[in-house]
Amino acid sequence: MASALAAARKSAARQAGVLRIALPAFVAGKLIGLLSPMLTMWVRNPGAGVPSGSTLLQPFALWDGAAFTEIAQQGYPSGPLNLTLGASGHLWAYFPGYPLLVHVVSVVVPNTILAGILVSAAGELIALIFLAKLILLERGDEASARFACWALAVFPYAFFLTAVFSESTFLAAAAASLYYMRQGKDGRASAAAAIAMLVRVTGVALIPALIVDHLIRRNGRPGRGLIAILAAPLSPLLFVAVAWLSTGDPLAYLKVERSASFNRVFAWPWDGAQATFRSFVTGTGGNSFVFGMEMLFGVVGLVAVVWMAWHWRTIAPSLTVFAATAWLMGTSVVYWLSVPRYEMTVVPIYLALADITRRHPATRPVLIAVSAGWMGFLATLVATGQFVA
Repeated sequence: MASALAAARKSAARQAGVLRIALPAFVAGKLIGLLSPMLTMWVRNPGAGVPSGSTLLQPFALWDGAAFTEIAQQGYPSGPLNLTLGASGHLWAYFPGYPLLVHVVSVVVPNTILAGILVSAAGELIALIFLAKLILLERGDEASARFACWALAVFPYAFFLTAVFSESTFLAAAAASLYYMRQGKDGRASAAAAIAMLVRVTGVALIPALIVDHLIRRNGRPGRGLIAILAAPLSPLLFVAVAWLSTGDPLAYLKVERSASFNRVFAWPWDGAQATFRSFVTGTGGNSFVFGMEMLFGVVGLVAVVWMAWHWRTIAPSLTVFAATAWLMGTSVVYWLSVPRYEMTVVPIYLALADITRRHPATRPVLIAVSAGWMGFLATLVATGQFVA
């Protein structure tokens, strides 16, 4: 009894320590993510006095946020799949995990956008906790864990961790899966991966990473844990089944992705890069900026993956496999779009960034300050109606 009590106290102290690492970054990120767009809406409000709550919340449910809000409120459309530009059939491009959580929370919180913000906040905090635990597991260095949490919380595109978008929920599941994977707990890692695949298609990138880690741990001999890993992809088949029953088309997701609404057609990454670069050079105003950021983050992401592969002795190959697969899934299309948001959810990148800056700790506050300012700037642009990712 005494030993069990001591173990429980030790576990509680460890959890409290991880929370102390993650919480300051979480609070800072939330302040920037909430205040920047809200204050922008207040300044731009033509009316007298403080803007209404609906006006202040409007920037958090634009673009994908509007789709997630509609799914949370009304569910997916039934009947034959309508691929007309702007038709409700485009909602089948969004996986159900996140809007389902928003729907559940909206039972208690009547405003769906506010419910989405709360779900996103919970997801981000969980993601930061598991990121800190992963860095501590891999490096045993609290300073690196703290820096990694800050790097995620104030990532330039971290506004989308506050908005009604699925990134934070996916990050929570992906970070948990990678953490349990590195602990050798295949069952928990697979369960978290199954959740991630119900939130975003990028969750598929976890499967090869889990397989590689499992086989390396067992010197190439498959064990029972492999069964759990191979069973994890069954979770998105539930979404396929629902689409089949609702529309009569089991390939609804793929057809919507390839439709004019999204135009996510397979292409080699270098072909997509060329098309994106042309749009960057020939685009005007906001379009040029958007495609410029796609190029910048796409190239930086590739450099990060190559760096991790080069340092395979210190960075687990399974983490590099996940990063590489996720990067390919975001860039193997006819043009690069939303690459910064995809890259933000690639958990091992924060481990690589912590390693790169470990010998020069003075650079860390500078990077965080620049990233936080960038995040505030992009959040302000979103509030003005500018598409940024």
